[in-house]
Amino acid sequence: MKKIMIFIYCICLFLMVGCEKWKETVSRNDTKLKVNPAFVALADGDRKLIFLDKKMNIVKEIENKNKFQSFSIEGNRVYAIDDGTYMGTKPSMLIINLSSGHVEKKLKLPHVPSSYAVLKQKVYMASSEIFREGMPFFVVNVSNGKVEKLTFTSGMVSTMKHYKNEIFITINSGGKSSEHSNVYRIQIHDASLSFHPVIKDDIELPPSDFVIEDNKMYCVFTGFSYGPRPEWVKNPERYTNKLMVVDLNNGQIISEKKLSKPFPQKIISIGNKLYINNYTDLDMKGGFFTILDKNDLSESFFLIENPAYFDYNKRFEEFIVSNPQNGTLRLVKNGKVIKKMKVGDNCSIVKAVEK
Repeated sequence: MKKIMIFIYCICLFLMVGCEKWKETVSRNDTKLKVNPAFVALADGDRKLIFLDKKMNIVKEIENKNKFQSFSIEGNRVYAIDDGTYMGTKPSMLIINLSSGHVEKKLKLPHVPSSYAVLKQKVYMASSEIFREGMPFFVVNVSNGKVEKLTFTSGMVSTMKHYKNEIFITINSGGKSSEHSNVYRIQIHDASLSFHPVIKDDIELPPSDFVIEDNKMYCVFTGFSYGPRPEWVKNPERYTNKLMVVDLNNGQIISEKKLSKPFPQKIISIGNKLYINNYTDLDMKGGFFTILDKNDLSESFFLIENPAYFDYNKRFEEFIVSNPQNGTLRLVKNGKVIKKMKVGDNCSIVKAVEK
């Protein structure tokens, strides 16, 4: 009888400790950060995600034994991908709560990811792997981690964004092909996906980046600012230091503009202005932001060293800009760098938190 009582006591003690640990875990996961993040950035050679407040103080760090290839912010979640190539692990995506900074879920990915977009609890993802059928493009359900759709693209997908519950991607055919490179709108069917070109013209190269608003697509082309120009590109000047405005309703090109500064890379829209960073990944150098007025496409410039990635927080009217060459982040407000901080070699992608 005594042994039975001791056994029951041990069981109760085990359950009590387990419940306390469970409560502690839940409590820790539900705990909000002391300060709401204003920015998220990749740092320390892309091995670390850092959450920053509006003054660029670190409020949370998340380390990865491999490297984060990229990340995005949707709502109150950070979606960060690990392509699994650095330590021989398998590709995965971490889903991180933005308020508490804890990892909610880790999704296994069937292929090495390259670019992706998250929309309505679905991850639309392109792969850099090459098969006889083409390059994998698949849709993952965030809630259960299952691949719902799988197809293949004829070339590399480099940019992917969503607008009004639709996904838009760029596909580079990489050579002479019956299918020109372009921006494509994805149409979703019950069991499949189909890709439809947005620009109704023989576009041989896709834009380096694009932004969509008010049913207009603003496309920026880096093109061949220097280096070899492939023979299959008939008109290389059309894709070199160029901005193109496209009517999303009919695919017609509204206007094209030759940009003054070389290496236009990424584009964002703020009010009546378009901001473009002039930077090349080839030698990690650049020196400008090009600022375009949407009404007449007139240019102005802001000098800044090596603006590799950048984003803008509308709440605080602040830019965050990374410089991989010296491993720093800069906080820019009213055209001035108001803070600079060292965050490790090859710092790269930065995003603003909008909420």
